[in-house]
Amino acid sequence: MIKRLAILMATYNGEKYIKEQIESILNQDTEDSDFTLIIRDDGSTDNTKNIIREYVDSGKIIFIEGQNKGAARGFISLLCDNPGYDYYAFSDQDDVWNHNKLQKGIWSLSKYTGPALYCSNCELVDSELNSIGRNTHRKRPNYTLESILCLASCAQGCTSVFNKELASIVQENDVPDTFIMHDSLITCLCALIGGTIIYDEIPSMKYRMHDDNIFGMVSAKQNVINVIKDRISEITKKRTISMYDQAECLLKVYKKYIDSNNQDICRIVIDSKVSLKARLKLIFNKNLQHTTLNKTITKKLEILFGNG
Repeated sequence: MIKRLAILMATYNGEKYIKEQIESILNQDTEDSDFTLIIRDDGSTDNTKNIIREYVDSGKIIFIEGQNKGAARGFISLLCDNPGYDYYAFSDQDDVWNHNKLQKGIWSLSKYTGPALYCSNCELVDSELNSIGRNTHRKRPNYTLESILCLASCAQGCTSVFNKELASIVQENDVPDTFIMHDSLITCLCALIGGTIIYDEIPSMKYRMHDDNIFGMVSAKQNVINVIKDRISEITKKRTISMYDQAECLLKVYKKYIDSNNQDICRIVIDSKVSLKARLKLIFNKNLQHTTLNKTITKKLEILFGNG
């Protein structure tokens, strides 16, 4: 039976690289599945929209011209407005996908009947797609509920493929008032409702590092001094949207899908905004782990200082 998959791409001033990304998507090897690329532009002022229009006649692309919502709400808007697919995938505008990226995700998800999310490692490349000698993750991420809610782990949106059982929960409910990014919302929701998160350590795509990245891992020019500065900033700087705010909004909207134990964990995260006792519970929780000891200590200090 043919499975239908929607690839959701939010664009904004992406003229430099979007053509390569669209080509890599249209050249995907898929078996027993039919995919549609749905692109929502967020008010680009460069040539992005004209480039996209060149592909519309292929029949594989649906193009929506929208007003500026920002990346997070742009992606979730695409998800909510396109029910009825068996699988969904998020796509950034400036990467290049390996030919089997979608198929690997579908194969992995097909083994599960409940809500499930597939994500993978990425090969980091420069603006010309030359490897910079490392992947996104050196070690396997810790996808425990505590790590995800406290922002120590998140399924990277551009690698994610998820099933209709997870997507439908977002589509059938109000969008939370506050969430950090689309991938953070989906990952947190999957973990909160007891869904399955599948991590593939083999890269499924090339993640382009360039100075124009709006969101991303690190700057292409980042050095040791910058890393240290970033660690200090993480510990001391207040976030625009905190883990507490996101957790509170997610619990409010999706409470009926969350069992009592996970609700309790979520409330500890929420309470840690003002409660030292709750912060200490998180700091000493063995399930709250980043991929390295250094990052784990940074995250726990961040929580201790109330800057989650």
